Amino acid sequence: MNFLKDKKIRNWGIAAVVVIVAVLVGFNLTSTKTANAAVETEATVVALDVAETIEASGSLEAQPFASLTWKTGGIVEEVNVKPGDFVKAGDILLTLQPASTSASIASAQADLITAQKNLEDLLTSGTDLAQASIDLKDAEEEFKSKDEYMTYLQNDKNIPLSDTQVYVQKNQRGGYEYVYKTRDYRGPATEAMLTEAADNLALAKGQLEDAQRAYDRLKAGADSQDVIAARAKVDAAQATVNTLSIIAPFDGEVLSADGQAGDVVNTGDLSVNMADMSHLYVETQVDESDIANIKLGNQAQVTLDAVSGVTLTGQVAAINPVGEVISGLVKYTIRVDLDQVDGDIFLPLGTTANVVITVKEAAATIAVPIAAIKNDTQGEYVWVFQADGSSVRVDVISSSIVGDLVVVTGDLKEGDRLRLIADGGFQAPNPMQGGE
Repeated sequence: MNFLKDKKIRNWGIAAVVVIVAVLVGFNLTSTKTANAAVETEATVVALDVAETIEASGSLEAQPFASLTWKTGGIVEEVNVKPGDFVKAGDILLTLQPASTSASIASAQADLITAQKNLEDLLTSGTDLAQASIDLKDAEEEFKSKDEYMTYLQNDKNIPLSDTQVYVQKNQRGGYEYVYKTRDYRGPATEAMLTEAADNLALAKGQLEDAQRAYDRLKAGADSQDVIAARAKVDAAQATVNTLSIIAPFDGEVLSADGQAGDVVNTGDLSVNMADMSHLYVETQVDESDIANIKLGNQAQVTLDAVSGVTLTGQVAAINPVGEVISGLVKYTIRVDLDQVDGDIFLPLGTTANVVITVKEAAATIAVPIAAIKNDTQGEYVWVFQADGSSVRVDVISSSIVGDLVVVTGDLKEGDRLRLIADGGFQAPNPMQGGE
């Protein structure tokens, strides 16, 4: 980046050429004194940790955000919220007096009660469906139990077993009697045990299939056209009745609540602004010269014009690859999602947000005062003092500006002393002093 090649710098280059020509024709510059003689000072090469950033601006927004308006006119009956309240989706925030609205809405309230009763009758009349659901659950548990027992018998080689032997022996009265002796031991399941378990598993499977068919048959009846029609009537009546209320569409914070009990409102009047303030973002636009350097996940810092002393952090979450022409320049839209803010900080939505996106992490580099850089037909350079007091030209390439310094690359190191020439004049190096 050769940003220092402006008109002023080019003029210095021309002055240098004129002075050198004067030396060639024999003028003794060291003995010439003019009102415009250069004033020499010196500076030092410094080390900086510089990150590569891109700056842009946008506005602070929240997602989701909603401006809730009245769907019908009437008189406000209840206001259940105030700014700063946190609400859940489905909460009723404000309501209208039913008598203050149209007759169709009052009729819808009665229709809703009737439709809900009809639907309930259709659903609860299927007591068989409820019992079928219980039977199906019991059958599933029975099958699972029998299946697990079968797996246990097939795989475990240390199953508790017993073996009973029958003996005939004389008793004390001289007669004979049977004696039973049982031996307990462990080992693989016997064939008889496996056969019995298999039969029980097959029976449980058959019972499960029967229960599933019974449930499916009754469930299909519950989803019949009559039930579908009844649900549609409930939904239609509910939608009409809902126009009497302002209902939260999502979990969030109430930012503003317009209206008090007794106020007269019209269709379309604003009632509540609400947003999920835990999901803030900034949408901004960057030049086409910068868009290729921005990547998803790049870290960003955001300051707000409306709130001083607050710095928010975030990362690039979306990049629109399709540019648009704005005032003759091609711009690309990006979205920066902000991290959640700890503490109770006032963050007004819509305020100007100044975004600094880090596209390259800070790295050690060297910098020199802007005034130290000169320019001629060979490029940019600085004069560096040597140990003997002479100075030599060192070519550099300038890049980022940091305050009064400019980051450069070239054969320099931290601590090098630079020769500065004030704007009042220019003094070329003395050939008799090895470069000064």
